[in-house]
Formats: sequence, structure tokens, C-alpha cells
Amino acid sequence: MKKFSLAAAITLLGGTGQVLADGNVGDQMQFGNDNGATITQVDQSTNNAAYQWQEGNDNRANAYQSFADGNYLDQTQIGNRNWVETDQWMQEGSEASSYQEGEGNRSTLHQWEGSGNTAYAGQMGSENTLYIDQYSQSNFNYVDMLQNGNDNMAALHQEGDANYFSSTQTGNGNGVWNSTRYTSADGFNGGQIGDGNVGIVYQEGAENTANLLQTGDFHYQDLAQVGANNQATIAQDGSGNSSVAYQVGADNAATVTQFDSFNTVDMNQLGNNNTATLVQMGNGNMTGFSQNGDMNMLTIDQSGNSNTALGFSEGVSNTVDIDQVGELNMAEIHQDLGADNLIALSQNGFEQSAHLGQSGNENAAFVDQSNGFNMVSVHQVGTSNLATVVQN
Repeated sequence: MKKFSLAAAITLLGGTGQVLADGNVGDQMQFGNDNGATITQVDQSTNNAAYQWQEGNDNRANAYQSFADGNYLDQTQIGNRNWVETDQWMQEGSEASSYQEGEGNRSTLHQWEGSGNTAYAGQMGSENTLYIDQYSQSNFNYVDMLQNGNDNMAALHQEGDANYFSSTQTGNGNGVWNSTRYTSADGFNGGQIGDGNVGIVYQEGAENTANLLQTGDFHYQDLAQVGANNQATIAQDGSGNSSVAYQVGADNAATVTQFDSFNTVDMNQLGNNNTATLVQMGNGNMTGFSQNGDMNMLTIDQSGNSNTALGFSEGVSNTVDIDQVGELNMAEIHQDLGADNLIALSQNGFEQSAHLGQSGNENAAFVDQSNGFNMVSVHQVGTSNLATVVQN
């Protein structure tokens, strides 16, 4: 960032400034026509600094700092019709920095109460919108955003302590939304490369981690994590893929990887220590699955086109492993309120159907389907049942 140390609280070309208390620094420089800039540093605050630089026409920059020590703010706008506003209230050691280049960009930052908050924002291109709000009693939060392109949208809300957020968007028409409340040491890291991608994250609890990556166009991600120490990694490549994942509890882990186009994942985990690993390669594949309980494990690998895997697992230490290769294969799985059950299904071919259900404990079903047009239905009730089916 460029800094212009002219004098404390000066007004240049239509800008206004106000400084009260010792150790404050306010700089403003404007080039062009009809630009407006305001700096206000008031009350008990000391050692604050604010830098604003505008170049072009019809830009607006505002900065407010109050009630705290050690605040820092740096805002730069290049182009026309850009707008930036930053408020820092009652914070100790806060830092805010914003950079906009192009036309019609809009950036809003609010850091309210707490200490140790840091926010960086950068927008390159035109008509981008960025909103950051680290709310009351927010401590040790960190935000890093970068948007490169046009018509991108990023919004963040963090409330709690020790939260982390990072987002990178490259392309046009991308959007990312994150909300984190009443948390301790939560983390989010996201990246978007392409056009028309959407990423939504909500985290509430302690030490939850979200990693989202979208490469390509028109992907959709919606992730919610409530509880403690949940982890989610979602990666999309291609176009038009959709992933919706919800985790409620503690120590749950979800990994979703989607390649190619128009694949869909809808996955829920309720409980503790559940694990889900989902991979889709091809076009038009669908996975819809729920795990309810503790220490359940789900693995689904779809390779091909228009394969479908649906089901639910309820209980403790149940395992489901589905491998689909080919086209138009269907798998429907039910595990009802049991423990230590296992279903392993392999479908290699086309238009094969498997309906597998277990109710009880320590049941195992192994099904292998190959070629095409095979159908199987297996239901196990009780304890320690074993079923093996091979269809060629």
C-alpha cells in the first residue's frame, strides 16, 4: 500500500478530517473531480494512523477510529465511482487495509469491539462488492480477501474470538458468503477461479475448519458446521457442480471432490467422529447421504455419468463403501440404528440397481455388480449376518 504522510488531520481537495488525542496521524490525497474523503479519530485513542488516497472521479472514502490504541487504516482507490468506508471502534491493535482499482467498486469494513483484529481487502476490476463485519466482542479475528475481475461479491460476518477467514476470487460474477458466530479458533480458507461461482459458509462453535476451492464456472457450495473441531474440504472443478454439506457435533470430517460437470452432493453428518469422503468424476452424478450417530464412515466414489447413490446410516461405527463406474447405476443404502455394520458395494457397468439394508449389529454385506442391467436387494435383520452377492 502507498502511504502519504503530509500532516496530521489535513484536508485536501474537498476532504475533511478530525483528530482528537495524541499520536494520531491522518493523511488524505485526491486527484480528479468530485471526490470526497473523511477521516475521524476521536476520544481516548492514541497511536492511530489513517491513510487515504483517491485517483479519478466521483470516489468516496471514509474512515473512523475511536476508543482504542494502536489502530491502523490504509485505503487506496484508483479509477472512478469507487466507495470505501471503514469503522474501527473500541479495538486494541486492530488493522484495516483496503485497495480498489477500476470503477464502481464498493468496500465496507466494520470492526467493533475486541482486540487483535486484522482485515485486508483488495479488489481489482470493476463493480466488485466486499463487506466485512467483525462484530462486538470479536477477538483475534483475521480476514484476507482478494477479488480479481468484475461483478464479484464477498461478504463476511465474524462474532467470537480467534476466527480466521481467507478468500480469493478470480474471474467474473463470483460470490462468497461466510458467517461465524460465538467461536474459538475457527478457520475458513476459500478460493474461486472462473465465472459465476457461489460459496456459502456458516460456522458456529469452536475450532471448526472449512476449506473451499472452486475452479471453473457456475459451481455452488453451501457448508454449515455447528459444534467443535469439525473439518470440511470441498473442491470443485469443471462447471455447474453443486455441493451442500452440514455437520453438527464434534470431530466430524467431510471431504468432497467434484470434477467435470453438473454433479450433485447433498451430505449431512449429525453426531461425533463421523467421516465422509465423496468423489465424483464425470457428468450428472448424484450423491445424497446422511450419517446420524458416532464414528460412522462413508466412502462414495462415482466415475462416469448419471450414477446415483442415496441412503442413510444411523448408529455407531457403521461403514458404507460405494464404488460406481459406468453410467446410470443406482445404489440405495439403509443402516437403521445399529452398530458395527458394513456395506461394500461395487457397480461397474451400466443401469445396475442395488437396494441394501441393515438393522441390527455386526452385519456385513458384500455386493459386486458388473456389465449391465443387474438388480439386487439385500436386507439383514439381527446380529452377525453375512451376505455376498456377485453378478456378472
